[in-house]
Amino acid sequence: MLAKKAETVWRFNFSLKLCCTGSAHKAVRCSIMMACNKRRRLRGRIMFRINRYLTKMIVFSIGVSTLPIILLGLFFYVKTSSTIQQKVNDGNVLVLEQTRLRIEQVLGALDLQIERLSESSFVTEALETGITPSQFTLVQNLLRSMSQVQTFDVGVRDVHLVDVSRGWILNSEGYNPLSPEKTSIIDHYLHIDRNKFWNVEKTSLLRSRNADNTLTFSLVKKIPAFIEKPLGMLIVEINGGQLRHFLANNNTLGEVMILDEDYAVLTTQSENSKVDTATLQTIVGKLRGNQEKSGLFESLVGGTQVGVAFQRSSFNGWIYISLIPIEQIKFESRRTGWIILATSFTMLLLAVLISLAGSQRMYAPIHRLYLSLFSQQDPERKRVDEFLIINERFMKMRSDQVQMADQLRSHTRQLEEYYVLKLVRGDFKPSEIQEKLGGMNVAGRRMAVLTIQMDTLKGTRYEERDSELLLFAINNMVSDLIPSAQRLLPIVLQSSQVTLVFEEPGSTEDFRTYIYSLAKQVQDTLEQYLKLRISIGISRSYDGLRYANQAYKEAIDALKYRVMYGQKTILHIDDVQPAHHVTTIYPKDLERQIRDSVKMADRDKVQELLNEFFEEISRQYHNYNEYQIAVTRLFVNLIWLQQESGGATIDLPEGEPPLLEQLNALSSVDEVRHWFRNKLIEPMILVYDEQRRTRHKSISEEVTQLIHSNFDSEISLESCSTLLNYHPSYISKVLRQELGISFSDYLLQYRLLKAKEMLEETDMKVSEIALKLQYNNSQNFIRSFRKLVGITPGAYREERLTNMQYRTFKQ
Repeated sequence: MLAKKAETVWRFNFSLKLCCTGSAHKAVRCSIMMACNKRRRLRGRIMFRINRYLTKMIVFSIGVSTLPIILLGLFFYVKTSSTIQQKVNDGNVLVLEQTRLRIEQVLGALDLQIERLSESSFVTEALETGITPSQFTLVQNLLRSMSQVQTFDVGVRDVHLVDVSRGWILNSEGYNPLSPEKTSIIDHYLHIDRNKFWNVEKTSLLRSRNADNTLTFSLVKKIPAFIEKPLGMLIVEINGGQLRHFLANNNTLGEVMILDEDYAVLTTQSENSKVDTATLQTIVGKLRGNQEKSGLFESLVGGTQVGVAFQRSSFNGWIYISLIPIEQIKFESRRTGWIILATSFTMLLLAVLISLAGSQRMYAPIHRLYLSLFSQQDPERKRVDEFLIINERFMKMRSDQVQMADQLRSHTRQLEEYYVLKLVRGDFKPSEIQEKLGGMNVAGRRMAVLTIQMDTLKGTRYEERDSELLLFAINNMVSDLIPSAQRLLPIVLQSSQVTLVFEEPGSTEDFRTYIYSLAKQVQDTLEQYLKLRISIGISRSYDGLRYANQAYKEAIDALKYRVMYGQKTILHIDDVQPAHHVTTIYPKDLERQIRDSVKMADRDKVQELLNEFFEEISRQYHNYNEYQIAVTRLFVNLIWLQQESGGATIDLPEGEPPLLEQLNALSSVDEVRHWFRNKLIEPMILVYDEQRRTRHKSISEEVTQLIHSNFDSEISLESCSTLLNYHPSYISKVLRQELGISFSDYLLQYRLLKAKEMLEETDMKVSEIALKLQYNNSQNFIRSFRKLVGITPGAYREERLTNMQYRTFKQ
């Protein structure tokens, strides 16, 4: 780059020298000057256009380098401000906690001394027996014990022992009766429903003299405890001014004050507190609405925003408050912010300088690349972003490369599929196989063919129109499941998926076991992911690809046997085609019974016989061709029976293939059996059933007419069947279906009816009637008549005669 620039400058200076020498060549010099100026202007425009991307790079570099600094500065400022405020609040809370613990520790020690004093024998004796002038020693002991409660840390003013029942008080002033004012105070204490409590008064109410006007804190202890009317009480008075000494005088974080349970100010950190009454009421109002033990909130104090930290004492109910001006906290935050701002500005300036220098150096190779790629391009083209143009050129080159690679892979795959298809079909000559497929490493390895067919799409989420797509999906999954080193490219041929599988290199395992395991893996995977039931046919294994066509035919033949072995099966050609021929017998008798049952429209019997027929041929026929011939023979005979019956042919929906094609497309014995029953036999049964109803009615009418005409002759079921040209059992069955009675029973009942008519209307003897009705003797007639009617023929005649005479007599 520098060398080119130096060469350009040298040529420019040399041109100037030529222009400055020799007036004779003035025209030449002017033309050279114009060319140089034009070149300089063009170079300036090119550099301007080139610098467009450089400007973007500089802006981006500055933005990338400065934005984190700005964000980091803002983050540190916000984080530091909040941290400072949090630290101040934490410190304030800690000071407040220490103050509360220190005061509660001192007051707790005083509370403990009062408890011990109340339990002493002197106090108990004084309250139980009273104090008399003679008990000087008891009084001295009481005063000494009470004086021991005095402690300079607390500033105890006095300790009072009050006898409530006798109305006296003992303190540093001596033993005195209670005045009415003091009695009212004692009564007020008695009405407070607590055994021990703290009370705050402006003055000492139990002492006659009070040197100052500070508050007085009184600890009142009732004796004995936990009774409705105590005998007396101990009262300890503490100077309120002493409480300020426990507050931290060197606390620079804010103002500390203590409130009692009624939110009255007990003491403050400084004597001249800046908290006015209105502000205090505002703080007290927020405290009343906040029942938490401790917390923080902000409030306005004297026109200044302050943070308020508070803690409630569980010891005596006092409230400890600390007030911190927010401005004091923000001052530290602002100072920290200026420091961060100065640091960030310095870093920003440094980042800008580094970005400018770095962008120049990084842009140099891009500029060289641009010039090398587009030095001969249209100048208008250069006005576009340089890097965008470079990217477009590379993307186009990459796109062309990918497109060519995809086309090459596609053509290679199509060519391989074409070769495998020709190999399976047997279109290759043995000499051509090595030439076309020589690149495949299959030399010296055994080969077998797997063919896959879908059993059925019924009961799945697919439809018949999806079968072609499903075959390609199966083909792709087989490509993934079987390693490429152990197969040729799987193909789809007609309605099957075909794969040539080779023995695994270096494996000593039996090849048949190995290929069966592959088939089982494929079958299970397809069922798991595609929810398809498939069957797989396996050919015998061969040495070399020249037997591929024969292996393919064997695998297809093996698949045909799934009709007998059921769906979702793996069939090896050696398992389904036995080596020796087995003599088979077609079940003619079962076929005849099926046809007879169809004629009789006996659905249950047809179903039973049909199952028995298919069980028989499945047991006998192990060869698919023989099995197919047997099934086709049954189909043809049933079609012939349908035509013989005179019924209409079976109408097929539009687009549905012929019946024989449907039969050959079935893939299992169950499907074939159901197809025969639903598609062929059921329509025939409907025709025969209608014919049977008409024929049965006619036969039953003819038989009853014969019985009515020949009841007095030797008529029988056989004679009627001969006259009507039907089998006796058929006529008997028809009579049972139409009349609900057998031939002999109907004949017997009709003869009995005629016997009753003869007994009622004629004077024939019983023996004559028996002879006329074809009974061998009269006794047989009498027994038969009495069995059916319940009485003998003579008794029946007499009964009927009596009834007729009685009706005549009544008339």
